[in-house]
Amino acid sequence: MTDWIENALRCPKTGTELTREGEFYVSASSPAWRYRIDNGVPILLPTEAEQVNPS
Repeated sequence: MTDWIENALRCPKTGTELTREGEFYVSASSPAWRYRIDNGVPILLPTEAEQVNPS
C-alpha cells in the first residue's frame, strides 16, 4: 500500500489516525482499536475491530 493511502486511513470508530503494527492497524485513541490486515487489505469495519487492552 502506498504511503499516501496509509496516511489517509482513519479508525472508523474514533476517526483517529491508524498506525501499522505487524498484521494490524492500530488507532491512536484511548482505548485503542485494532483492525486486521487480510492479504494486504485492511479490514476497517467497526464490527471487526478489537479493543487493545492497556498494559
